[in-house]
Amino acid sequence: MKTLWLLTFKSILNRKTAVFLSIVSIAISVVLLLGIDRVTKASKEHFLNTINQTDLIVAAPNGSLDILLNLVFHLGDPLKEVDYTSYQAISKFDEVKWAVPLSVGDSFKGYDAVSTTNDYFKYYRYSSSQELEFAKGGEFKDFYDVVVGSDVAKELRLHLRETIHLSHSSGKHAHAHKNRDFHICGILKPTGTPNDQSVFFQLKADEAIHIEWQSGHFVDMHISSKELENMHIQPKHISGILIGLKNRTDILNTADKIEHYKGENLKAAIPAKALSKLYRLMKNIQEMLSVISGMVFLAAIFGMISTMLATLNDRRREIAILRSLGANIKAIFSLFAMEAFIIVTSGIIAGNMLLAALILINNSFLNEILQIAYLPDMYEISLLFVMIVSAVAVSVVPAVRSYKNSLQDGLMVKI
Repeated sequence: MKTLWLLTFKSILNRKTAVFLSIVSIAISVVLLLGIDRVTKASKEHFLNTINQTDLIVAAPNGSLDILLNLVFHLGDPLKEVDYTSYQAISKFDEVKWAVPLSVGDSFKGYDAVSTTNDYFKYYRYSSSQELEFAKGGEFKDFYDVVVGSDVAKELRLHLRETIHLSHSSGKHAHAHKNRDFHICGILKPTGTPNDQSVFFQLKADEAIHIEWQSGHFVDMHISSKELENMHIQPKHISGILIGLKNRTDILNTADKIEHYKGENLKAAIPAKALSKLYRLMKNIQEMLSVISGMVFLAAIFGMISTMLATLNDRRREIAILRSLGANIKAIFSLFAMEAFIIVTSGIIAGNMLLAALILINNSFLNEILQIAYLPDMYEISLLFVMIVSAVAVSVVPAVRSYKNSLQDGLMVKI
């Protein structure tokens, strides 16, 4: 057996350029196959934890996905408003640990503006229970303070204490509140969530700046910003409520209690359940990527076999000499199987090393949010095992072709 391994290595060295290219193609296929799988898993984990440790999202009656898309992702049609008194009552339920009111609808240069309280920055969690952190500044202090997400600050080149003007509504119907100067008090660190593309301001300021809007039209009441601030206007309506419970086992009972609340008709959506349902809608993309990476792997395997077949003429004399020395069919097949094993194993090792380097660069420098695993899991190990077995199995093709070459043809001196 040692002799066969030695002969295989020497044969590979005689064709090192072709073998090297085969190893490179296998390595690239490994990077794609495992890389797509790991990125998909990391993306799924991050997506399903876009909002974490929030047990319920309360809004006007609607589907769970609609509530999630509107209040967390700021997508879809606006929901019917909820009375602020309902928020005050629900926040006092015995089961409720914390409750954060949200109101969406306004915008700032194409980005969603969300009015809330400082409790949002205190209780919102994402990914592995990570808190929202400030890259600069901090939470609301003054009446006209705003906090901007990382993408907003980066794309619009915003800085602390810079003055901005929010717009009533969004899209083509947006109308700027030019008479109300807001000032940036904080810039959030990147999170990979919709918070990066959002602007936050105080709920009471939201209510105050809209008193001049009557039936969808602006009516200038000639009230100064300072006078408006001192009017102590209280919110009347909100879009929804984020709720954290004292005991997570009370989710279903609390949801039922909220949905039977006598004050008004409400819907309590479970965010984890809604996120899972939303992710299933995107599962086809994941499956398509897996198919593409699988096709790349097959192309690499067939490329290796093509290389082995293309170099058969260079090996005819080698095989003929081995047969003349007594090598049987088992030995010939073993040579090709060993060569395939060495090529694929080398490609797998090289591919994993390259993938680890790329992941290190991603995790350390390019994307600190989406952390990708360095080591393969059992599923990936099984994929690599299938790669090795498949390569050894298809090596039968060049082995059979080589064995059919006659001994005389191999030893014939052609002039």
